[in-house]
Amino acid sequence: MTWAWLAWPLCALALVLDAGIASLMLAPGPSAPQLMAALLAHAAACLLFSMALIRLLPATFGKPAFASGLFVFMTIIFIPVLGMVGLLVSIVPLLRRRGPVARPVEWQHPQLPDLPSQPDAPRASGGLLGSGDLAGTLQHAKDPRKRTEALIATLALEDVHAVPLLRLALKDPDDEVRLLAFSLLNRKEKAIEARMRARQARAGECEPDQVFLKHKALAHDFWELAQLGASQGSTQTALCGRALEQVQAALQLRPHDGGLHFLRGQIHLKARQLDAASDALEAACRCGVDMRQAAPLLAEIAFRKRRYADVKHHLKRAGRRKAAPTLRSASTYWDGV
Repeated sequence: MTWAWLAWPLCALALVLDAGIASLMLAPGPSAPQLMAALLAHAAACLLFSMALIRLLPATFGKPAFASGLFVFMTIIFIPVLGMVGLLVSIVPLLRRRGPVARPVEWQHPQLPDLPSQPDAPRASGGLLGSGDLAGTLQHAKDPRKRTEALIATLALEDVHAVPLLRLALKDPDDEVRLLAFSLLNRKEKAIEARMRARQARAGECEPDQVFLKHKALAHDFWELAQLGASQGSTQTALCGRALEQVQAALQLRPHDGGLHFLRGQIHLKARQLDAASDALEAACRCGVDMRQAAPLLAEIAFRKRRYADVKHHLKRAGRRKAAPTLRSASTYWDGV
């Protein structure tokens, strides 16, 4: 503020000096020494005016000071008096009336928190939120250690949520991350195989009313083993076939079990047997399975059959399940079609 009040008198003084020098230069018959002295005095007045005018400009227009001052000096030195008057009358008031210039937004880089190896508390979403967080870390974290921590954190998730993350990590560019993902999948595979061997060893001791439970449990074990992704090709096909055999054996004992019909639909869909999968899922819904659970699979069947109008219909029937990360992008696309 002090410089601003002082700058106005300095500008006025420089303007008066320049006007007097201009009148002397316009006088008839000036000598060479007088002309040289007038030019030096004009340059000094221009320099004084430039230094004072910079103080009158807003801070954003007065920086860098040397470049701004040089521009003003070169403008007024070739336009005596009128250049100073023009700058004072037009440019300075115009710039002073401008609103405040928005400050550039500074990027903030917060430090990412460490991933927990165990959940703090059960989540109402059944783990979907946690798996979504870990999927984002596996896909976008640049530090391999962060991706490794995300894999370790999958130990706190259920297999249905952990297995897709481990299969995603099998495509990681880092060798150690891929090796850890494969070892965790292999660990889950061995645990399922040990559980299956224990159940088959107790098969002869089962009571008649427990035979159904044995077939149902083995069907889910074979299906989980096929879903791990460590086994591919003919091995996975054989596991799906064994799971289907157990499902059919259990359905002979309880033909109205909706969960088994739903599992049968999943197995047929995995084998690309679309008609059989559709029939099984519809039977599951008739036996009490929530339509919102079967709707995403029915949408996939409709898509593979190229019945695109039915895809949108089934996704609408999915309801709240569209909030799942695996369905959110597909639902958003088909809602706009």
